[in-house]
Amino acid sequence: MAASNQGTKPLSQPPVLKVSIGGITGSPAASVFCAIALVALLFVPNVHNGYIENLFRGILMFGALSFGWNMIGGYTGYVSFGNVVFFGIGAYTTAILWQHAHQLNIALAVGCAMALCGFYALLFGLPILRLRGHYFGIATLGLSLATEEIITHFDWLGGGSGFPVRQLENFSLYYYAMWLVCAGCFLTTLAIARSKFGYALVAIRENEEAAAILGVNPTRYKVASWMISGAMAGATGAVYAGANGFIDGPTAFALDNNIFPIVMTLLGGIGTASGPLIGALILTAINETLWSRFPEVHTLFFGAVIVLVVLFLPRGLLWLVQVRGGWRGISDALRAYRV
Repeated sequence: MAASNQGTKPLSQPPVLKVSIGGITGSPAASVFCAIALVALLFVPNVHNGYIENLFRGILMFGALSFGWNMIGGYTGYVSFGNVVFFGIGAYTTAILWQHAHQLNIALAVGCAMALCGFYALLFGLPILRLRGHYFGIATLGLSLATEEIITHFDWLGGGSGFPVRQLENFSLYYYAMWLVCAGCFLTTLAIARSKFGYALVAIRENEEAAAILGVNPTRYKVASWMISGAMAGATGAVYAGANGFIDGPTAFALDNNIFPIVMTLLGGIGTASGPLIGALILTAINETLWSRFPEVHTLFFGAVIVLVVLFLPRGLLWLVQVRGGWRGISDALRAYRV
């Protein structure tokens, strides 16, 4: 008599791992565009216009911060709401070094900030990165708030009043330093995206259990990703402190420096090597246009833009331009992926 299969349960299947190649490397054309944009931005100080220089230094700053957030939030899939903690630590590192140093050295300040932020990410990443989803996001936000509160309670760190930061005589050096930081973040992201390390991060993002079965150590890779993310943000904060000339808690841990990199990465293309810089360029242009034309309600309009990006472009413009099928294909894709 043939054995009956009725009443038997199917064997549980191992989790399936699907990794999109496009989600790792992004569009080659977009990478070329970013490289050309960075080369063009290198000559901005030649226009001898302080406003233009400050504007594009801000773009480079937010681009670097977005690259840092993209490393942990885009490639690894762990959405951090507190990456500004590394920016703040980097800014305070520069402020302290330059307060006691006889000669100002941007390279030394950036190196120390990156090392300190990497260690901070390692120290707190081991326990925090065991959390997932909104639990991880809340934990990172709490870490940022707690760090700001602790720093502002030390008098030798300026307390709640902050303290001035000595500046270089050649102010344009801060622009070139920020350019180097942003370009370094872009090249690092591009190299990681095409490496075994990058594939491991995306594997964790797509299916952490399947990645572990394939031999990827999730904790090790997640902590390494957050350390790189923290080093990028720390280097950015180190240059910003000198350019700003003053540092305190609300400045170093500003809400804009926490929210804007997330939105810029979403706008350009989350989990891509070029999306952060493209998002920084577009969102800054929108912000400046709204500020110049609608100064009274600028914040309202800009907030509406951020909401629209989150709702209708959760995967970014780089993903949208690759959708096939014309306007109908784009419309169907937007309906499928919108929040």
